[in-house]
Amino acid sequence: MNRFTWADIRRNSPIMPFIGNAIPDRSDPTSYDARRTLFAAVAGLLAAVLALTLVGLAHPPDPDSASAEGATGEQETALAQWEALWANIDRRGEAALQPERSDSSLRSAGDTVFMRYRNLWRDVDETTRRAFQMAALTNDPDAKIARLQPLATAGPAPIRSRALAEIARIRLRQRALDDARANARQALAIPGLEPRFMADAYFILGYAALEARDLDGAETALAEAVARDPGFWDARQTQLLVLSRQLGQPRQATAACINRTRLMIENLSALPTLAQDRTQFRDIADRFAAQSARANPAFSLLSGLGYLWAGDRDKARAALAETGKARGALPRRCEALLVAKAEELLARGF
Repeated sequence: MNRFTWADIRRNSPIMPFIGNAIPDRSDPTSYDARRTLFAAVAGLLAAVLALTLVGLAHPPDPDSASAEGATGEQETALAQWEALWANIDRRGEAALQPERSDSSLRSAGDTVFMRYRNLWRDVDETTRRAFQMAALTNDPDAKIARLQPLATAGPAPIRSRALAEIARIRLRQRALDDARANARQALAIPGLEPRFMADAYFILGYAALEARDLDGAETALAEAVARDPGFWDARQTQLLVLSRQLGQPRQATAACINRTRLMIENLSALPTLAQDRTQFRDIADRFAAQSARANPAFSLLSGLGYLWAGDRDKARAALAETGKARGALPRRCEALLVAKAEELLARGF
């Protein structure tokens, strides 16, 4: 048998020749200085990478920067809507954002369209009215659904949609989210349904998505609900909550950031009007003032406007001044737009 020495193994192995040579020979000043120079260069490179990483974490890149062509069109649309919003506010103040009350019977806090618009009951026959009343007086959820089921399967479109909405709300309270969504989609599939009747179904879809922590789905469905019934207080209140959570996300497109802030401002004006309670301006402002401590300029701008419309100019100035200090939570272009608007409002002196 051939016998191999340690030197033979090192010489014939593709790896072993390098083992044992990593320790610098301090007796050779040229070798040691070269390694020291190399280590210094590597250390400098690592420091630079760390600095860039920290900058990226403090101010994450805009998600839309990678697809500039599509993002540009969306941003232009968002900016046009943003400018239109402020043009209306400049002309008429917060009154410009108040929903039109086309129906004098509107009671915006009603759960369903029949509760929000009392005039709709005039077209409902007595038997159907009594059936809904008996269902409302029933405490057992399953018995309530049993009374509503015949109304959901026959009769005029508004009656079926009302019954399906009631059943879906029961399912929501039971946290049977899939069943609630199925009932809401059944309502949306009814032919010839007026937009304000569809708002109930979209609200249920949005609320179910929120319960399932699907903020994107909730945002989409609630936007549909508000669009179909601008007088729907519950939908606007829930939309405000969802939008505020979306604005707290670490990464979002510039256009989405602008649109979300615009919609929140619209709801800030609409909610107190629909509730016929101007103290809600201060309530909403207080909520966003507390959230602005998380360094979000959108929340600072919202709280400043709320205090301004509540008549508290000192608090409005203090909140708006915070907008410029809150940096890094939103896309750069969106942040710059919000800060510029806050500075403009402060410069006007109200």
